[in-house]
Amino acid sequence: MTAATPPSAVTPARCDPDNGGAHPLEFIPIFRRIPRSIPRDIVYTLIWNTLFAVGFTMLNLVFDPRETFTGTFWPTFVFAQCIGFIIHGLFLIGDWVLPDINSHGGWVRAFYYTIVPLLGTFAGYVLAATLLHIDTMRAWLFAPRGAFVVGTISVIISSSLLLIFAQRARVARMEAAFEHERARVAAAEREATLAQLKLLEAQVEPHFLYNTLANIVSLVDSDPATAKRMIERLIALLRGAALAAGKEGEGGSLAAQIDHLHAYLDLMALRMGGRLTFGIDMAPDVAPLHLPPLLLQPLVENAIRHGLEPKVEGGDIRIVARRDGDTLVLVVADTGIGFAATRAKAANGGGLGLPNVRDRLDALYGRAAAMVIEDNAPSGARVTLRVPVGVHP
Repeated sequence: MTAATPPSAVTPARCDPDNGGAHPLEFIPIFRRIPRSIPRDIVYTLIWNTLFAVGFTMLNLVFDPRETFTGTFWPTFVFAQCIGFIIHGLFLIGDWVLPDINSHGGWVRAFYYTIVPLLGTFAGYVLAATLLHIDTMRAWLFAPRGAFVVGTISVIISSSLLLIFAQRARVARMEAAFEHERARVAAAEREATLAQLKLLEAQVEPHFLYNTLANIVSLVDSDPATAKRMIERLIALLRGAALAAGKEGEGGSLAAQIDHLHAYLDLMALRMGGRLTFGIDMAPDVAPLHLPPLLLQPLVENAIRHGLEPKVEGGDIRIVARRDGDTLVLVVADTGIGFAATRAKAANGGGLGLPNVRDRLDALYGRAAAMVIEDNAPSGARVTLRVPVGVHP
């Protein structure tokens, strides 16, 4: 090969039938980082063609040591750019004329991705020979021997690239299948979590209902007014629960859950005969936010059952809901017997418990959520939940 003999073919600037026109340069991982665009593809084609020019220049020096790099590179560079950009343009036209080419069978695509580089190679030779005023090159190109050599090398290079991109396409399909399977497993795990949640709800609500009804029965004769008020609050509690289950079976707004808790705390205050006081402080901007079920309520139930009921004089429970940037902060603080005693009793007494709430947070939000348990001065325990705003599991 002499200085006047450029590379016989430059591979297509877009030659990936299975990846939506990915550039051949994207075979190198670092070039996949930039999103596809027309300016990017033009720069990539310039780089791709230049790499071929350098490669063929080095081969020319190996076969003809008398040549110099400077004298050989320039004509080779011109030929490489002409061939490469014409092929690039032909593929763009092909995308416009045959937008569904990649949906055809393998032989049709193989023909398409072979004939386009072949035509581009011949046209690029003609253009480069004209620009460099090499009349003998044009004559050689259209001679039988020249046409055969150029065509054969173009087909070999194009076929090699098709094999490379076919491997990339198989890897891409495998990755897509893996992601699909992972999404399917995640959906199955979520369904299992919801099923466990419904089972827990079915176990907890009858227990609470039976205890409340038993307490009402015991008050019917001795304190009918309190029994009547308990029945009213129980009806309100059950009505709210039924509406929440019918409209938003996977939770609901924080305001709806707070209303439900208010009815629950009213009932518990009546049952405990004045040994329980409570307060709820909910910022207006967090009221419409979504909150999955069985996150806040178990904390309140745990505080009453393990913190306040065992205490002779009872105590107070405070619920705070506020927003901290993109985080919903929920605080349940009581003045009961304290967390150390609460933890021991909860471990032996069953129920939902704090570990279940922590597991729910992990399942729903992962590391994006947190639960902090600490002592509450001067007595009792404080549990703080931090849940990301806008994340609807």
